[in-house]
Amino acid sequence: MITIYEARERTLQRQTGLPRVTDEAVWVDLLNPTHEEEDIIERALGFDVPTREEQQEIEASSRLYQEGGAFFMTATLVFKGGGSEAQVTPATFILHGNRLVTVRYAEPGAFAMFLGRCNRQELDLNRGCMVLIGLLEAIVDRLADYIEQIQSQVEHLSHSVFKKRESPAKRQHRYDVVLQSIGHEGEVVSKVRESCHSLGRLLTYLAYAVNERKEGKVVSSRVRAAVRDVNSLTDHATFLSGKIVFLLDATLGMIQIQQNDIIKIFSVAAVVFLPPTLIASIYGMNFQDMPELNWVLGYPLALGMMILFAILPYLYFKHKGWL
Repeated sequence: MITIYEARERTLQRQTGLPRVTDEAVWVDLLNPTHEEEDIIERALGFDVPTREEQQEIEASSRLYQEGGAFFMTATLVFKGGGSEAQVTPATFILHGNRLVTVRYAEPGAFAMFLGRCNRQELDLNRGCMVLIGLLEAIVDRLADYIEQIQSQVEHLSHSVFKKRESPAKRQHRYDVVLQSIGHEGEVVSKVRESCHSLGRLLTYLAYAVNERKEGKVVSSRVRAAVRDVNSLTDHATFLSGKIVFLLDATLGMIQIQQNDIIKIFSVAAVVFLPPTLIASIYGMNFQDMPELNWVLGYPLALGMMILFAILPYLYFKHKGWL
C-alpha cells in the first residue's frame, strides 16, 4: 500500500485518490508494497526500492549506503505483533532530495504516534529530513516505553524470586513459571537491544548524511540529541539484560536448594528407619537357636529398641541443626 503525505500550510496531510508523487509530497510510505507499487515509486523517483530480502541483510554496507543521490538507511524496529508479543521488523528510510520514503512490512506504533503529534509539534514539515527526524524521535520514544515495561516486569520477577516466605508451606514456589517469565523477558530485552544498536548505527550515518546535505545546525543538534537518547537506552537495556541473567542464575540456585531440601528429607528418613529395619531383620530370621525368642519380654524389648534407635538419630540431627 502506498500512502503519500503532502506538506500544506505547515502540516502533513494525507493524499487522497490514486497515489501520485507531486511537488508537495514530502513523505512516501510503502507498507507491504507489491512489485507493481514498487515499480510506480521507482519510476517516479528514479531509484530502486530495497526488497524485503535486502532489508534483512545484516552487514552495514547493505543497510547504510548512498546511491544515486539518495541516502538509504535500514533499522530494526520493535513492535507489538499478534497476541501483543514483541517482534522485530526491518524498516528502510530513504532521503532523496526533499522527500522521505519509508519501506516497511509491519505497523510499528511509532508511525501512528508520529502522525498524531507531528502537526502539533514539528515546525518545519516541508522537508523530508525533518519528517525523518521526527519519525525517529517517535521510534526512540516507543523504544523507551518498551524498556520501561521490561524494567517493571523485571522488578516484579525479582520481588517474586527473593520474597521472604515465613512458613515452609509458603516456600513452595512455581519456579517453572518464573523461569518461563524470565526467558520471555530475556527474549524481549534482546530484541530491544538489537533495535537500539541498529538505531544507533542509523543515527550515526544520518549525522553524516545531514552534514553532506548541509541541512543546518538545528537538524544536526536534533540528530545528536537522538544519538544520546539511543545510547542511554542501549546502556539501560544492557543493564536489564545483566539483571535478567542474574535472576536466571538465582532462580536456578533456588531450584537447587529446594531439590536439596527434598533429598535431605529422604536421607534423614533413610537413616532414621535404618536401625529399626536392622533389628526387625535380625529377629525375623528363622534360626532354631535364638534365645531371645523364648523371653517373655523379648517382643516389647525389640519394639522399644526400634523406637529408641529411631529417635536417637533424629535428636542428633536436630542438635546439629541439619533439620
